[in-house]
Amino acid sequence: MGRLRHCFIIRSPHGNSRICIKAEGFLELQKYLDKHHKGGRVAVISDTNVAGIYHDRIKSALPEADIFVTEAGEKSKTMKVAEALCADLLEAGFTRKDVVVGLGGGMITDLAGFVASVYMRGVPFIAMPTTLLAMIDAAVGGKTGVNLGAKNIIGTFYPAEAVLVDQAFLKTLPEREMKTGMAEAIKYATILDASLERDLIANQPDLRPILEKSIAAKVQVCNEDLKESGLRKVLNFGHTFGHAIEYLSRYKLTHGEAISIGMVLANKIAQKLGRQSKAHGDRISEMLKKHGLPTEVPKYIKLKEVIEMVYRDKKMDGQKVTFILSLGMGQHKIVKLTPDELMKMLK
Repeated sequence: MGRLRHCFIIRSPHGNSRICIKAEGFLELQKYLDKHHKGGRVAVISDTNVAGIYHDRIKSALPEADIFVTEAGEKSKTMKVAEALCADLLEAGFTRKDVVVGLGGGMITDLAGFVASVYMRGVPFIAMPTTLLAMIDAAVGGKTGVNLGAKNIIGTFYPAEAVLVDQAFLKTLPEREMKTGMAEAIKYATILDASLERDLIANQPDLRPILEKSIAAKVQVCNEDLKESGLRKVLNFGHTFGHAIEYLSRYKLTHGEAISIGMVLANKIAQKLGRQSKAHGDRISEMLKKHGLPTEVPKYIKLKEVIEMVYRDKKMDGQKVTFILSLGMGQHKIVKLTPDELMKMLK
C-alpha cells in the first residue's frame, strides 16, 4: 500500500474545507482555534451520549466553551431543535465572529452544521465527527440538514472550515455504529474505489486505510461537484431506498443498515436492466453480510410503502427519481425511473 494521506481539501465558495486525520483531536481543535479564531467564543453542540463521555475532555481543552447538548438520536434532527439551538446561541450572546463546533455522529454534524449555516446568516463551523459514518461521509462535503416528513428535506450546503478526524473516538463507539459506518465504506468501494474492497474483506480490517480511501473518494467527487448537480449524485448509491427504509422503520434501523438494504435493492434494479451481473450483486451482498449488515427489507415495512416514500425524495426530477447503479467494483451509472417502472422491477 502507498503512503497514507492525512489531510484533504474541498474547495468551496464559502472557503476551503480542510479534512485532517490526526490523533489528539481535542488538542488539534485547541490549536486550530488558537490559530484561526483567537479571542472568539466557542459553542460546542453535542448529544447526550457523546457529551456524557467527553464533557470533561471538552472543558479541559476549551475551558471557556459553552456546551449545548441535545437528545441523542434522529428525533433531535428537526427544525424545532435547530430553532431552539439558535435561540440558545442568541441568548448566550454569540455573534457572527464566534464558532460553532459539532461534536458527535452524523446527526450532530448535520444539525450543528445547519445551525451554523443559518444563525446570523452563517458563522464559522468546525466538525469533530465521533462515528465512522460521520468521519467518512456525513461530516465531509458540506451537506447539512434536518428532517421534515422525510430525511434531510430542509438543509444547506455549508462545508465545515475544518473537519478533525480522530480515530481514537471509535474506541468508545458501539459495535452496531461501527457496522453502520462500514456500509458507507462499502458504498465507496462499490461505485468509486475498487481498491477499498481488499481492506473491507480482510479478516481484521485496518481502519486507517478505510478512513483515508473513503474520505479521499468523497473529497474528489465534492471537488468536481459540490452541490450535487451531476457527479456527486453517485454518492447516493443505496440512499434513495435507504432514506425511505430508515424513515419507515421509525429509525429502528440505523442509517447504515437502511443504506445496506438500499444498495441491495438498487442492485436488483441494475440486474433487471441488464446492467449488473448476479455475481457482482452477490459480491456486494457478501461484503455487507461480512460486516453484519442487513440485506432484506424488514417484514414490518411493505415494499409499496418504500416506493411511495421514494417518490417524496428530494432527488425527484419531474415524475422520475434518480437511482445510482453499480456496474462493477468502482463503476457506476445513473438512471431515472417512474413509479410504475420501479414497481415492475422490484416485484
